[in-house]
Amino acid sequence: MNKQKKSLFLILLCVLLTITACSKEDADHGDVNEEDILATVNGKIISKEEYDKALAYYKDYVEYQYGEEAWESEARPGLTYREYYEDYVMDTMTYRLLLLDAAEKEGITATEEEVQAQLDNFKVFFQSDQDYENYLQQSGMTEESIKKELSYDIMVNHYVLSKIESLVPTEEELKTLFNDLKMNVQVRASHILLNTEEEALKALERINNGEDFAEVAKELSIDTVSGANGGDLDYFNYAKMVQPFSEAAFSMEVGEVSQPVKSDFGYHIIKVTDKIVNEEKTVETEKDILTEYYKTYKYEELLEKLEKEAEIVKR
Repeated sequence: MNKQKKSLFLILLCVLLTITACSKEDADHGDVNEEDILATVNGKIISKEEYDKALAYYKDYVEYQYGEEAWESEARPGLTYREYYEDYVMDTMTYRLLLLDAAEKEGITATEEEVQAQLDNFKVFFQSDQDYENYLQQSGMTEESIKKELSYDIMVNHYVLSKIESLVPTEEELKTLFNDLKMNVQVRASHILLNTEEEALKALERINNGEDFAEVAKELSIDTVSGANGGDLDYFNYAKMVQPFSEAAFSMEVGEVSQPVKSDFGYHIIKVTDKIVNEEKTVETEKDILTEYYKTYKYEELLEKLEKEAEIVKR
């Protein structure tokens, strides 16, 4: 990838959801051929052209970060970067249209002043007016089409804020979150990550027969970063790891070795090496963090509700 293209895609990634969204005028399928429609969300379309454009930007990003051949390499066991972003882009575009549709139904709009302010922020990414004009030409967009998409983003943001930002959790809800997330506990653990349960069971058998956990991790773990350190993951809180991993690690005693634990990354053999309980952390001291978690969960519930009630057709 040449230097100009690298600079361009870094700019594009900053506004990816804006410039790759399907426009409101596409609701009736407009000038898009049926065979070029990948999905419809309450009548609004996700076109193959816009989907492919978004995916191409992520491909550039992955190759820029990890090398020219990285797109088809594993992001996690059994899943390439390409496969991961194929689902991610479709989900992201679907959720945006769900939120846009909900905003429109509630009569939410964006003012000219708001749109202009967002456009000014967008232009900051370009070093000069000429760079901006070059971008418009290369992307096949106009300033009006960008302003239109920016207005949709503003509408979505207004809608989400109206549903989420004003929510105030009760003390009981905060307490439940505090306990569920084990906010006053940190665990230190090591793990051996393997592709299959069979491989994990064989590794566990070696450890149970007296082999050193760290040496087995160095030899077998497909998490090569921690594997080089004998599987050590240092201290972490409950929310930092994927749920199956944290659920197992935080329920174990120091020195205990787990049975294989399945996550999206593969199968883990976990050994807890330390556990710290901080009695100074309470619901009150962690209230701000807990409130943000609460709003995040409510946002996820909102998306699930909109998705459940929507008419989504994927082709």
